[in-house]
Amino acid sequence: MNKQLVFGLIIHLLFITNIFAQDKKAKTILDAVKKRYQDEVAFKANFSSTASSPTAGTNETIEGEITIKKEKFYLKLPQQHVITNGKTQWTYMKSSNEVNISDYTPDDDEITPNKIYSLYETKYEHAYVEEKNEQGTLYHIIELKPTTFKNSKITKIRLKIVKSTHSIKSWEIFERNSNRYLYTITRFAKVKVGDDYFKYSRSNYSTKPQEIDLR
Repeated sequence: MNKQLVFGLIIHLLFITNIFAQDKKAKTILDAVKKRYQDEVAFKANFSSTASSPTAGTNETIEGEITIKKEKFYLKLPQQHVITNGKTQWTYMKSSNEVNISDYTPDDDEITPNKIYSLYETKYEHAYVEEKNEQGTLYHIIELKPTTFKNSKITKIRLKIVKSTHSIKSWEIFERNSNRYLYTITRFAKVKVGDDYFKYSRSNYSTKPQEIDLR
C-alpha cells in the first residue's frame, strides 16, 4: 500500500497544490452538484466499476446498482449486497451465503456511496481542471485532494460532472500505491421507495443466508 508514485503524477500534484484551496469555480460547481442530489428524495443508479493495479498487472470491471435515500443505501454487486438504514448495516456475501450484521459506523475518511457528492466540504481541497467535450456532451473535470495528503492512501479523486445537469458521470480514485478505481454512472433515475427497502430481509433470498451478528 506504500509504493512510490510515478514521477509524472508527483509533478502534477505539486503543480496543482497551490490552487486547490482557493478554486472558487470548482466550489460553485460542487455546491450545485450537492444540491442536485440532496434535492432528490431517492434515486437509483446503475454503474460500472473498474479496478486496475499496474503493479499487479490486473484490470477488472464489474457492474452494479445502488439505490440511495438520504443516509440510507442499498448496493447490489454480483457477489455482494450492502444495505444500510443509517443505523445498521447488512453485508450479504454470495460465495459463503452469509449476512454479516453490524452497526453502521463509517469512518470519516471512508468514501461511502451517499457521500461522494459532498466530500469536498471536509478533508478535501478542490481544483477546477478543465472542460471537456465528449461526443457532444460537455463535462467539468474537478479534482479533489486530501488535506492530510501525507497520511492518506488516496492521492486524489477526479470527478467528471455533466455541465448541463450538474450530475456526476464518473469519479476515479487514485491511490498512493498506483491502484485506480473508476466508477461510471450508466443509468440514473428518480425512484419512490419506502424505508423498509433499506432493511435486510431473509425472506428475499431463496438460499436463506446464515446471519452473523457482529454488533
